[in-house]
Amino acid sequence: MRSTHTARRLPVGLAASAAVVALALTGCGQQQAAPQAPPTATQTSTSGADMDVSALLQTNEQLAAQLGDEYVQGWIEDGKLHVAATSDGAVKAIEQAGAVGHLVDFSNAQLREGISQIMEWQAKQEPWLRSAIHAYTLNPRTGGLTLAVDASQRQAVQDALAKDQPAGGIPLDFTDSSGPASPAPATVGTPPG
Repeated sequence: MRSTHTARRLPVGLAASAAVVALALTGCGQQQAAPQAPPTATQTSTSGADMDVSALLQTNEQLAAQLGDEYVQGWIEDGKLHVAATSDGAVKAIEQAGAVGHLVDFSNAQLREGISQIMEWQAKQEPWLRSAIHAYTLNPRTGGLTLAVDASQRQAVQDALAKDQPAGGIPLDFTDSSGPASPAPATVGTPPG
């Protein structure tokens, strides 16, 4: 039997999930490794007590549509929308929209191609290395990629990637992974019955 306390929290969780998905769909807001904290949609800071996340997400969507291929990714930090883009003109448009613009070297498409190249490279490695990288994310702060790796294999993965450079000149950051992703249980989100 489900408690009423849990049932009341479900809509809040769904709303939070919707906010994460909304930002993720426009650029797949992701995480970053040291030295900076990860910029994700779930790490919104409410330093502005009345921050309107919906308005920030809407601005992000509008900028993504307006900037097209020059848009890389957006994230919310300290109550402000930050957006990475690949041209000075795009950064100016971002700032005119009231967001904080960041100029980066690689487009969203180039970063996604970098992930594909790393995955292709990874598939050709020895089993211990094939299973050591658990996640790939865009990193709008550095304009590169962040790889979540098995902590015990982190240095070996970094060394192998530095040697072979499957992503070319795309900057790579690393963070320790808590393990490979696992599917959610089939009972999550199902109505009580």
